[in-house]
Amino acid sequence: MNRSLRNTASIVRGCERVSAALETVDAAIQQAVQTQPHLNVDETPWPSEARKGWLWVAVSAAAVCFRICTGRGQDELRALLGSSYRGIVTSDHLSAYKLLPTGQRQLCWSHLIRNLLGLQESYADTSGWADQMLKQSEALFFIWHWYKEGWYDQVALQQALLPVRLAMQELLAQWDALWTFSRVEGLEPTNNAAERALRPAVLWRKGSFGSRSAEGCRFVERLLRVWATCQQQERALFAFLTAAVAAAWAGEAAPRRIPAPGQAARDAQAPPAVLRPSAHTAVKWAA
Repeated sequence: MNRSLRNTASIVRGCERVSAALETVDAAIQQAVQTQPHLNVDETPWPSEARKGWLWVAVSAAAVCFRICTGRGQDELRALLGSSYRGIVTSDHLSAYKLLPTGQRQLCWSHLIRNLLGLQESYADTSGWADQMLKQSEALFFIWHWYKEGWYDQVALQQALLPVRLAMQELLAQWDALWTFSRVEGLEPTNNAAERALRPAVLWRKGSFGSRSAEGCRFVERLLRVWATCQQQERALFAFLTAAVAAAWAGEAAPRRIPAPGQAARDAQAPPAVLRPSAHTAVKWAA
């Protein structure tokens, strides 16, 4: 066996050992994500042993979960979220997300705006309604940034958005899922978190051309989950991987810095809080 083949075999064995060392951490990340109250979910092509696969991501405030599947339908979404997920999912308009009731969805406004811009460019003579939608979208994000800066609380945000909703209501299906962010504190109107989480994976895919085995897919999932979650929790990835492999070789439990799922599960299943104007907002407006 020449040196090149020996080096390749050593790299493969190294990946297999790291993947095995991360197995329990990987399972803990998925369990933690499935109990979070808000998730940003997206998917991108990922070549695999089945030739055409899909890399899914679910981003929460606590951890990030990646999963490679053969499709992008409701079965794959259910496997990512768990069959009993009760939180809110921010996503694009892919039909698979219709698995969730409207009350558990937040449609991404960035995707909607891109679609409107495409219509505006392709049908300039007959796209007056798209022009009106884009103007209302500008108003929406103007109001949203005021909310983020503390000039509106959640109640004031809903009231300020009411004229925008009325102006756009007759033009769109899945209407209620566009406005979930206005009634649920902490929710964003876009799916940018999931799209940002997928970008490094897309660069990896372009450089490696995907995975060619089930073991390779598991390695990618586990390394991406641990990398993204360590980055989110401001923990050094290499130090974590070193500790995980050392623990696996010593027969000890893997290091963990994944939130306990108990409280998150209770938060995800709790009914939304009743919204009331905050004293903070009143003080800002009175200033």
